Amino acid sequence: MSEADESDFEQDESNLVDKQQGSGQTDENNLVDAGLLELKQDPGLQTLEAEYDSLASGLPLHAAHSLSAQDTGCTKGPVPVEDRRAAGKTDELYGEMGWWAMAGIFHAIAANGGLPSEFGDFVDVGSGSGTAIAAAGLLVQHFMNDDEGQQRFRRLRGVECCVSLHAASSAVAEAWASQGHLPQMELELGDAADMCLTGAVLVLAHSTAFSDELILTIAERAEKAIPPGGWVVTLTRPLPRAAARGWDIVEARRRTVSWGAATCFLHRRRHDSAPPPCTYHLAQECYSSQVWFHCKSCGLDGDVGICAPCAAVCHGDCEGVEFAAHSPFFCDCKVAGGRCCSRVVGGAC
Repeated sequence: MSEADESDFEQDESNLVDKQQGSGQTDENNLVDAGLLELKQDPGLQTLEAEYDSLASGLPLHAAHSLSAQDTGCTKGPVPVEDRRAAGKTDELYGEMGWWAMAGIFHAIAANGGLPSEFGDFVDVGSGSGTAIAAAGLLVQHFMNDDEGQQRFRRLRGVECCVSLHAASSAVAEAWASQGHLPQMELELGDAADMCLTGAVLVLAHSTAFSDELILTIAERAEKAIPPGGWVVTLTRPLPRAAARGWDIVEARRRTVSWGAATCFLHRRRHDSAPPPCTYHLAQECYSSQVWFHCKSCGLDGDVGICAPCAAVCHGDCEGVEFAAHSPFFCDCKVAGGRCCSRVVGGAC
């Protein structure tokens, strides 16, 4: 149950024992760019931003947007314009992460264990102009430091299906190389569904307008390829059945990108492949900030919902399981009469 509007939900006390009243705190899911002001005070990030702007000037956003709007074909033939529009009924056909959204993502990854100790690749699925790859190459050196110095990605790879946009993105790759940055950017023309993720430790999927089939393909490939401690970042929606596939959704925060605010989901690969238990047993009916979901098939919507493990396991075969929020919450799978997997202390629900 969500903390924000709990008083609006009425339930028999036999099901909801000692349910606490909402504290009136701001719903975390309404926040955009949380912590950004502090990041912008970092002189190192300010210096790198100027370097990023120089690289991105090789293919400015407006030029990339124009190329995308004109290019109605891809490597697999013409794509209907309506199928390429971003979700949320926006008219944008193309968008970019931008420097500070990428900085926020890398800051969150560093705060939650960082990257695996062995070097691996950064892979951008739907790389567009290539500017997100340039940002990743700069930011990894700022945030991922160890006793042996700054960490770098082994390879910087991207795939883009729009022919003209891919061709123009070479300007960013050439600027990256001319300024002496390593490793070189590898920009591939092809379909995102065919992108090899072997060797990747961080995958960015610009998934706002991806089809269900494509996001499922990425989830299946990442499950096989990404090592423990590796990451997948998606936009607008998480990987399907993430917890059951071995992922912890560490964060689901709204960040400002070129088309507005988009929810960025940070999935970290678990060392233990078994899904974690229902979060209800951790704090019972006390609120804990976490990612949670609705299950419309089971009538769990509005302020009532399920934690990520229950969404993947108990409700894995349900239709209508959708991301709800990242906010103070406790799981209602047990108390609302769901078929909870929870493996709580004392047995199943």
